[in-house]
Amino acid sequence: MNIKNWHFNLLISLNSFILFFVLFENSLHIPVSLQVMGRLHPLLLHFPIVMLIICWLLFLGRKKLEKDIPRIHTILYSLVFVSALLIALTTIMGLILSREDGYDGNNYLWHKYGGVSLSFLSLGLLAFLRFRQSKPYHPLFSVGINIALVLLLLTGHFGANLTHGEDFIYAPFEKKESDALDMENALVFQDAVLPILQAKCMGCHNSSKPKGELILSDTTAILQGGKNGSLFTSGNPATSLLIQRLLLDIEDQHHMPPKGKTQLSIDEIALLQSWVQSGGKFNVPLMAFGEQDSLFQAVKAVYGFQGPETFDFPPADQKLIEKLSTPYRIINPIDASSGALDVNFYGQEFFNEESLLALVPIATQIVSMNLSSMPLKKVDFQTLSKFTNLRKLNLNNTPISNGDISSLAALENLKNISLVGTEIKNEGLIKLTEQPNIRHIFVWNTSIKPAEIDALKKKFPKVHINAGSPLDLQQKLALTLPKIEPTQRFFKDKITISMTHPISGVQLRYTLNGKDPDSTNALIYKQPFTLEKDAELRVKAVKDSWLASDEVKQQFHLSTYTPQKVQLESKPHQLYKARKEISLFDMESGGENHADGKWLGFQGTDFSASLFFDEPVQLNTLALSIKQDYNQHIYPPEYVEVWGGVDSVNLKLLGNIHLILDKAEQMQKKKLINYRIANQPLRVIRLKTKHYKTIPDGFPGGGSSPWLFVDEIILN
Repeated sequence: MNIKNWHFNLLISLNSFILFFVLFENSLHIPVSLQVMGRLHPLLLHFPIVMLIICWLLFLGRKKLEKDIPRIHTILYSLVFVSALLIALTTIMGLILSREDGYDGNNYLWHKYGGVSLSFLSLGLLAFLRFRQSKPYHPLFSVGINIALVLLLLTGHFGANLTHGEDFIYAPFEKKESDALDMENALVFQDAVLPILQAKCMGCHNSSKPKGELILSDTTAILQGGKNGSLFTSGNPATSLLIQRLLLDIEDQHHMPPKGKTQLSIDEIALLQSWVQSGGKFNVPLMAFGEQDSLFQAVKAVYGFQGPETFDFPPADQKLIEKLSTPYRIINPIDASSGALDVNFYGQEFFNEESLLALVPIATQIVSMNLSSMPLKKVDFQTLSKFTNLRKLNLNNTPISNGDISSLAALENLKNISLVGTEIKNEGLIKLTEQPNIRHIFVWNTSIKPAEIDALKKKFPKVHINAGSPLDLQQKLALTLPKIEPTQRFFKDKITISMTHPISGVQLRYTLNGKDPDSTNALIYKQPFTLEKDAELRVKAVKDSWLASDEVKQQFHLSTYTPQKVQLESKPHQLYKARKEISLFDMESGGENHADGKWLGFQGTDFSASLFFDEPVQLNTLALSIKQDYNQHIYPPEYVEVWGGVDSVNLKLLGNIHLILDKAEQMQKKKLINYRIANQPLRVIRLKTKHYKTIPDGFPGGGSSPWLFVDEIILN
């Protein structure tokens, strides 16, 4: 039979090319011009979807439409042709696109062969209409067009999985849980890091679509890295490919995620940086980090934490609580809105078998109990098993043994237990770690060996086992650091300084002139004091029978003048915009984390700002406050120019400051670049920096583009 229609010949040619491509794809080389064509696949694919659905709907309603539209067969034939043509072209583009890196796995194969099959089937449907004009709507055609619709939906589903991740279509029906983390149970990687990678990165870096040969769906693949090497360097975010790609300018072709994709927030990037800085471990619980640790704070900023636990049991009878309360058995509510109770025992000589047993009538309401140093017996541990709502239990310095641990197995809600100074052995500790909700175990000054504790930490990563260090009564302990308020370094007119320490009886010795706060030079802190000029505060805590604390230093800088207008002439990096011009004179000090919203960050762009005054001012000094952290590629500028004049047209160069890079071991995290101005009236000042084109050799990150971070300009 001769095929006369050119359009039918065209479809046969396109499908022949598809068959040829599938059979010999591993031997084909795709030129750059066709690669561009392949990338049109996501743009074109929506058209055949719509056309095929229209054909299906028209076929279903053909009998009703034939009365009003006699040429319905011709219209349907034309629409099927357009659908088949678009499907073939989309399939060819998809096959070309698949030759680029990053397409693999089951979703890719199902999507690929689904598209190929749909193209062949569409050609078959068109042939059926073309060559069976006497009876085109044979039951076989009806089956075929329904199969085509199902195949279209399945192919689209697997394509969505490739682009957006697994089960994209069904995701809205899945149960969504609150993003807020359970602070006591959360694992840093599993609960805080992995969700960011899943939401922002895994669409292009999954087992079905491993762009750059990088898969982020499991820990083994993450450690393996991709074709550009390891994903991160433990303890060093600055040299980690993951962090470098995130911090590139969004216009850079290597920036991740690519422009047009959902970007990570500043807090999410800070979390990943802190995770890498902490070692990039996969099984560490969040509670292994102190609340002031940058990683803990970053997790809190991104997710927040679940509120205090709520209890659904009724409150105990108040009269009964008052009857059971004695000077040696104190019963207090956990909070005013809860029926939960906290019990503390005092006085060993007053404790007996009835002391604990008497509390059984209110056992349901008791969630916290302190039995430290009480002379407990076996019967007391058996009684403890009735307090099934206990969350926190202190058994420090009690005669508990491994045999008594089995009595605690009934405490399924127990989260925190302290066994300091007890005879507990490793076998008993193993039984405790196996309890379903246990999260914190304190075993200071026990005979459990460090190797045994390390083994349990690996086996039960969510359980935080704190072994402390053996207590030496002859050893002096060092005092913790004193706290200085406020933390800001800049002020106008005057600032009131206060200092505190959590241990009573501590003496705080300080100086304001930068000298060592020893007994010769130091002042003794008694009450808050006021500063009205620049000062370098150095303070340490001392107390008899204790080692002195480490020294705390803080600079305070007076800023006399504020311009009426500030014009930031260079654009900061999109991730480090702070409050733009406002940040330069807001008296807010940037912290250790340059993503805290107080630092202006620049990379590849010189910093430039103009300051305008309504009336002439006579300045003595100008200072630019910057951050330095060589390991994170944060460097001072090569030099700074200071321009000034009575208006913006007649500015002249007042001077420049050439900076010498400090050695890495001498570098200070925060630096003030000072310039003395000859006494003259100025209404306009322009401050310009010149960066190093690349970080000088011999310094961390040598050859890379440096960052500049600025938080304040000071005028006096």
